[in-house]
Amino acid sequence: MKKAENKKHHFVPKTYLKNFATRKNDDYYLNILKKDEAFNMIVESKISEICAEKHLLKPDRNDKSKQKLEDIYTDIFENHYDNLFSVLTDDKVLEITDELKKSIVSAVVTMFYKTKKWNDLLGYHTDVKMQKIDQLRNQFKVDHYFNSEGAQVGFQNKTLEELEVSHKNITRIPLLITQLKVALKLIEAKQFDCINVYTIADDSEFITSDNPVLAINMQKMRTMHFDIENAYYLPISNKYLIAIFPKDELPTQNKIIRLMINKEWVESFNTMQLFQSDKCIIGSVEAIKNTKEN
Repeated sequence: MKKAENKKHHFVPKTYLKNFATRKNDDYYLNILKKDEAFNMIVESKISEICAEKHLLKPDRNDKSKQKLEDIYTDIFENHYDNLFSVLTDDKVLEITDELKKSIVSAVVTMFYKTKKWNDLLGYHTDVKMQKIDQLRNQFKVDHYFNSEGAQVGFQNKTLEELEVSHKNITRIPLLITQLKVALKLIEAKQFDCINVYTIADDSEFITSDNPVLAINMQKMRTMHFDIENAYYLPISNKYLIAIFPKDELPTQNKIIRLMINKEWVESFNTMQLFQSDKCIIGSVEAIKNTKEN
């Protein structure tokens, strides 16, 4: 069966966000706050309306690679996530298979590389650059420009918005493919890492964000985004957080180490989530409020 083409690019998947959401009338709703605003500006929104962009990977008749990237991501992550979530939140599961461990690592790493903040850091979104080109077009009546690869690109009576969308579609695909290759190498390298699952012992709650995976390296002054020595932390619900981190000696089995943590630890993780977020944080009203006040 032919897969439906995506009208929106959800850089944080809905299947992930729904575990922080409340179900109402056959839909899921989240509390969301812009990171620079006071907690009294919290709004409730459908999960389909947040952490999403239009046209980012807009398919066209002549280039199916954009949709193919979305299909790859769906196969790696979304089709398996519900099962992974049930395993990770089952406190009785203390050991997993090689295949399941690879799926867990894949889910965390692919979510890490796919967020908008990560893409922006690599310079994929160049709206300011396109605005400058558009100003030159209007000022000097030019009909084309040259992209970063030296290829001539015609304006063809396009509006500035159309130019920005076209430029993103042209430049994003080869860069995303390179990025995907790096992510797949990281997935292979992290197969020997440890998996910890942190469960909250009291009534405090985890928050998440539009950049939910935290890359932390306690051994280096500055954490590089893709580094096999990083630990990667991801809250998977308001009560559970998964960590994938290196171990000096190879583990003999694929064990899940389960740890109970208290409010102090939760506040620390939530503060890091706020700091690393791009534009917004997500969670219960009380958890967001406590994070902003601490």
